[in-house]
Amino acid sequence: MSGRSSISTNLNLNDQPNKLDYLPGLDGIRAIAAFLVISTHWPNLTFSLKFGWIGVNIFFVLSGFLITRILLNEKQKPFKSYLRTFFFKRVIRIFPVYYLYFAITATIVLCIYCFIPALEHNQIITQAMGTLKHDTPYYLTYTYNIKQNLSYALHLPRYASEFFGHVWTLAIEEQFYLIFPFIVYFLNTAQLKKFILAIIVICPLIRLWAATIGVNVVSDRSFLGQVIYVNTFCQADALAFGAALALFDIKMRFPYRNFFAAAFLFLFAGVTCLFFLRKAGFFLVEANSLGYNFPGFWFEEKTPWSLVNIRAFYQYTLVNLLAFFLIAPASIKKPLFPAILQSKPLNYLGKISYGIYLFHFPLLALLKLGVSYFGDWYKITDPPLVRTSIFLLYLGVVVLLAHLSYQYFERRIIDKYKYKLDNGSN
Repeated sequence: MSGRSSISTNLNLNDQPNKLDYLPGLDGIRAIAAFLVISTHWPNLTFSLKFGWIGVNIFFVLSGFLITRILLNEKQKPFKSYLRTFFFKRVIRIFPVYYLYFAITATIVLCIYCFIPALEHNQIITQAMGTLKHDTPYYLTYTYNIKQNLSYALHLPRYASEFFGHVWTLAIEEQFYLIFPFIVYFLNTAQLKKFILAIIVICPLIRLWAATIGVNVVSDRSFLGQVIYVNTFCQADALAFGAALALFDIKMRFPYRNFFAAAFLFLFAGVTCLFFLRKAGFFLVEANSLGYNFPGFWFEEKTPWSLVNIRAFYQYTLVNLLAFFLIAPASIKKPLFPAILQSKPLNYLGKISYGIYLFHFPLLALLKLGVSYFGDWYKITDPPLVRTSIFLLYLGVVVLLAHLSYQYFERRIIDKYKYKLDNGSN
């Protein structure tokens, strides 16, 4: 944060709840985050940004801001009304399309397994069937990330499903929604500020412990890296960075300078780590990761340099800071790069970004299955025209499906209960 920033209470908690204004630019940021995630999952390097997982943390910071903003505004209500209103809004917005996605995707997987013998033993299908047999209760209750965390200690089977594996992020969001309303309601403003700042400090220390001590305690370092990545408490500082935006009035005189400073630190740390990882022989770390390859691998990539080995300690925080300084100007209706973030196409893509996120992974799995009918994915997509055409077709289908879901399913449910959903426009 800039040394010239001043901090004061953002909301007068003695006021009655007001209708919260729409904040331009946030939908544009949502769209960018969604396409970063799509990019990191795309198998061909041509269109793949292996640092694209940071889109997940951008979503977390954004969610922390918006949810805290709503809760602070509603805090004056009686406790039951406060909880009922908040949870009702979350359920109406999130549950219907999530369970629709799960039901349709599960049906498609079962149909492929039962009626297309040529794909019955395809790894994508066998992993998905294992998920449906063993992990369905976790997916239905938004606890899949908890199952992932406990799988090592309890010797539970692990399935890397390309149809369902991405929704661990939604589990973190839902667990945040379950806990945080109580914290906001029962803590006063000063206590809440201290709590948020404590989370921002403690979470990196947990990751430092994992990088220095945990790697010598847990034999499966890849598992440890994934635990840090999908654990709600280890990702809580991303949500806390967003909450700080709602709780504090952060007046930045130089928003572009702050953002580019954060971007420089992000890039400098990443490229430096990439250089030393390559020097240590880790040539499989992609150059287009900028040193931010999948965090589940970080603890396996042991080098002679301690600062590289503990990068989980600071690289997550640098990602969260980058998201913080991207979102902060938009939180006061002065978004960075307004010609981009407030453009109509990007704004609409942000509005349908929930559907884009939900559907992009199963559609990619189906695309891989379809191509596998004709041979090896990488051989077929090797010609530039072919891989470009397939990628653009895939993007078009993802956006079309998200558009149809939003216009003809999600919006109809929202409109039906609009009288109860008239606050927190973003």
